[in-house]
Amino acid sequence: MQKNLRIVFIGSSIFSLYHLIKLIKKKYCVILIITKPKPKSFKRNKKNLSNLIIKISAKYNIPVLWSKSLDDIQKTLSKLTIDLIIIASYGKKLSESILDIPKFGCLNIHGSLLPRWRGAAPIQRAIYYGDCITGVTIIKINNNLDAGNIIYQKICVIRKYDNNITLCKKLAKMGSTILIKLLQTNLFNSSVSQNSIGVTYAKKITKQEAKINWSLSNTKLVNMINAFNPWPMAFFYYQTNIVKIISAIASNYYIKKNPGTIIHYNKWGIYITTGWGIIILTSMKIIYKTNKVIIVNSSNNNILSIANKLFTINTILV
Repeated sequence: MQKNLRIVFIGSSIFSLYHLIKLIKKKYCVILIITKPKPKSFKRNKKNLSNLIIKISAKYNIPVLWSKSLDDIQKTLSKLTIDLIIIASYGKKLSESILDIPKFGCLNIHGSLLPRWRGAAPIQRAIYYGDCITGVTIIKINNNLDAGNIIYQKICVIRKYDNNITLCKKLAKMGSTILIKLLQTNLFNSSVSQNSIGVTYAKKITKQEAKINWSLSNTKLVNMINAFNPWPMAFFYYQTNIVKIISAIASNYYIKKNPGTIIHYNKWGIYITTGWGIIILTSMKIIYKTNKVIIVNSSNNNILSIANKLFTINTILV
């Protein structure tokens, strides 16, 4: 494939941004970026996704369509000459009328080993359910959700302390490298259909499911905490405060107390019983009723001092 291919890029996450930047740096001809509208609570900070897209658009003179309306997208694309559409983490299924527009079809870069974890949140669900491996799959898009023919797959090991941030970064780097290699060859000459066995769906993450249930095992809770970092972040209520858990580790030490009992704290963390084993909260964000926010972790060396003021041994959390 030549670098003069007219490419439309569609994506709406940091994962997708890695692929867009890689295409631009490798001098591919991106003629349009399509992403979701700016959120109502749009914040003007350097790391905001919308700001990063605005910066890229201005620097490389690439127009942006801020829309999630398939009708708007279809109308815009129908007026253009397009060779290829590349999609990464857009979160919306495209219509057949859109898929038929580009000369060479549509590619999707998906953050899992399809057919496992089709859907909206493949990276988070892989961590949440304790998968040992995941990966990147590049597919030809068809009318079914993440069910197109597989062009390329690569495995990535999920490490013990991987969370959504670290794993997303690894998969994005992997995916963007693979994408460029594929663009240097004839993309669609070889692809295989997905296996109908082993299909799972990664449903969208909600704030409600981030509430901690202490009766779960310590390993399950650690998976949950890692999967939901940085959003929506696993949390529990304590007195009038919200405690959001940034990181935690599981301990096989066992003590016969009700799940959710605070049994100890020191400079390394807060020790709490679960349905099986102990979980040690090593980093937290405490949001007080007054909206004051304190980050508590061992690197700040403030866990013990905050715990002494806030938590009481043998208190049972709900």
